[in-house]
Amino acid sequence: MTRRHGNSPHFSWPLAEGEPGREVYYSLVTTEDCEHAFWYRYTLISTESGRQEARTWAGLTRRDGDGFFTSLASDLDEVSFSEPFELAFDDSRLSYEGAEGSLDTDDAEVSWEFEYEPDTVTFTPLRSEKLTDFAEKFLGSGRHWSANQSVRMTGKIEVDGESIEFDDAPGHQGHTVGASSPDSWSWIHCNSFPEDDAVLEVLEVEGKVSLCFRRDGDVHMLNRLKHVLGPLASESPVNEPGRWQVEAKGEGVDLEISVDVEDEGKYRKAAYLTPDDTSRYVSHSSLTPIEVRYRVEESDGWSDVREMSSDSARTEWAGKTPPVGSKDEYSPAEYRG
Repeated sequence: MTRRHGNSPHFSWPLAEGEPGREVYYSLVTTEDCEHAFWYRYTLISTESGRQEARTWAGLTRRDGDGFFTSLASDLDEVSFSEPFELAFDDSRLSYEGAEGSLDTDDAEVSWEFEYEPDTVTFTPLRSEKLTDFAEKFLGSGRHWSANQSVRMTGKIEVDGESIEFDDAPGHQGHTVGASSPDSWSWIHCNSFPEDDAVLEVLEVEGKVSLCFRRDGDVHMLNRLKHVLGPLASESPVNEPGRWQVEAKGEGVDLEISVDVEDEGKYRKAAYLTPDDTSRYVSHSSLTPIEVRYRVEESDGWSDVREMSSDSARTEWAGKTPPVGSKDEYSPAEYRG
């Protein structure tokens, strides 16, 4: 199927039995007071062994108190796409301007609805379409679009009878696809810096770092080949579950980034099934402290170092083995290897 924009379906669903493919639409939103963070996903999967399903996911993190993480499978034949873009199955719907869904499981009874103005910026890990084609075909990295990298969401979620309101809240929506899945990745996203109009996204796939930094309307995308490979490439001097430091320079910006998940109890732990029937274990934290030091290139040279911070970055680490804890802590149980 022809890809027209960052959310256009990559595959023509349903795929033939045994044809490998995954199509993931995910979104995150944080309340304005940064006390609640909600994560929801709509996924389509077809594996080499013939397993096929759609699945809705939802997770809530509370800064003070317990949250939840849950998912529920649906029949892939019920999935439909429509123009200009809408994905729908069961009680789930996602468009460029909003989303809704509901789940009733042993873990939680939850429903959500959000609307937002689409973002004009789409971030991809590699700017070159030819290199992206090569990486997808020969390296198994798939494709990723931050189709709505930074949006302000308005809506609410209902959790076991409790209503949590979101009004012009910082949100994000992305799209990831492929006939295979990377062995590992790590990810940072933040658009809730209290004193700054800024957006930061960092994606590291098997040791290769790509990022986008937006501030005061300027966009710095460090996603050319030279930013990912070679002597000028962005680097992660430290990257382990819970701690990550990134150093990057190019496109008019010089960055030092540091995140530290202080409370391991805040992780949402998910097991993902991949097209080759293996598992990926994902530890996700939606309320992570982040510190950013940066300089920008101006007409008379580099600016002084500026600093900004937030306690509400979104971070995750993923691999073939659990980044944090043991396999039995990851859900759904049927996706554990």
